[in-house]
Amino acid sequence: MASLRSQEVRAQISGRIGFVLLGLLGPAALYAEGVLKSGWLEIFLLIPPLWVMISPSVGSRQKGAMVAMVMTCVALVVCDLAGRPFADSYLHYSPANMFSRKLPNLPILGRWDANVTYRGQAYGDLAAMKGEREYQETREVIFQTDHLGFRNGTVHEPIDLIVLGDSFTAGIGTSQDKIFSRVLERVYGRSVYNMGYPGGPYDEYLNFAIESPKLALRPQTELIWVLYEGNDLDDPGGEAWDLPSLPWKSDVGAALVRYRTFRNRSPINQIMEGLRKRMWGKTDDVIVRTLPDGRSFLFAGWQESWGSRSQSEIEAHSNFPRLDTTMKAMQRLAIERNVHVSALIMPTKGQVYRWVLDQRPAMPADALSSSFALAVLEECHRIRLRCFDIKGFLAAEAMRLYQSSEEVLWWRDDTHLSDRGHEAVAKFIADEILLAESRLAQ
Repeated sequence: MASLRSQEVRAQISGRIGFVLLGLLGPAALYAEGVLKSGWLEIFLLIPPLWVMISPSVGSRQKGAMVAMVMTCVALVVCDLAGRPFADSYLHYSPANMFSRKLPNLPILGRWDANVTYRGQAYGDLAAMKGEREYQETREVIFQTDHLGFRNGTVHEPIDLIVLGDSFTAGIGTSQDKIFSRVLERVYGRSVYNMGYPGGPYDEYLNFAIESPKLALRPQTELIWVLYEGNDLDDPGGEAWDLPSLPWKSDVGAALVRYRTFRNRSPINQIMEGLRKRMWGKTDDVIVRTLPDGRSFLFAGWQESWGSRSQSEIEAHSNFPRLDTTMKAMQRLAIERNVHVSALIMPTKGQVYRWVLDQRPAMPADALSSSFALAVLEECHRIRLRCFDIKGFLAAEAMRLYQSSEEVLWWRDDTHLSDRGHEAVAKFIADEILLAESRLAQ
């Protein structure tokens, strides 16, 4: 009798453990898929298994609820998996957001997926932040990447020009054939490699250090390094500039980075994150202005705030010494690799369209170098790094273009350059940097 009772107890315990494991299966599957990351929802889903574990008795109703919860979780996982190939174009305003990932063996850097070809609709980052359709300037965008995950189609080696920088250089918001690296190829006959990816100067230095040895370069290849006034000093940079000292991942660590990328691309999780941002995200820093023709023109307030700082404030910023260190490291590396490096200072949208931002007539002072540009130019002169400020050229071109055709150099709903903006940058690089370098060589 005692033996029979013992068997019944063991059976009850085994059954209860089985139901607990079944209950844990649902949240575990959602977590593994990436639908759940962390938070109160995960804790809520763990309550039923814990309740089964500690409850004095478990009836059929509780068991049915547990099974229903697990089936719901599994159904969500199946839907999430099925939606992965199709959901990105509906969830993202730009293909640049669809294919981004961390570099597996060095996740302090980012890349896009390799060998991507995508065609679809896109609109600007500022319109996405506002969340109102009336501000969207929708356009057709072709987005391609090469085997290294940078924005190149066919790479014509040997390369004689590398353009390095952040999202401006990558041409986010603009179709592949219109970005200035392609214009330099198509119009000016250069063999160009675009090494642009969102990030700061330190990231750009590491990208060049790591990836340039993988490319076939002509002797004395030109490197145009684009520094952006709007956020480069927001980037704290890193601690190591020599490659062996970087935090490289082991094979296992790299595999975990790839798995995190898989989880981050969960469509259901992206939907929930989008809802959170829409409910609690701040759009106060998106400034709405109007062009003389009545069209809306958006600015990023957090980027334009740099224009109000003095040169001494720029130089006293805690991240300026690291920018200086990165510039020196880039100069040394370029000499070591037989590359001619020139820095190009890219102004913000509001620096070029000050007359729109302030809603006043244009003034000659609008074309003068900003405090950020003056600080960088002075430091470039001190360390003997060639450096160019494109602001004056773009300000004049912006006024000429608007007066002649009402076109603009920036997408109206974006912090990034439009097709005409990329044409202008390509012209400046060709005429003011490459042609001048060619004359010096002769």
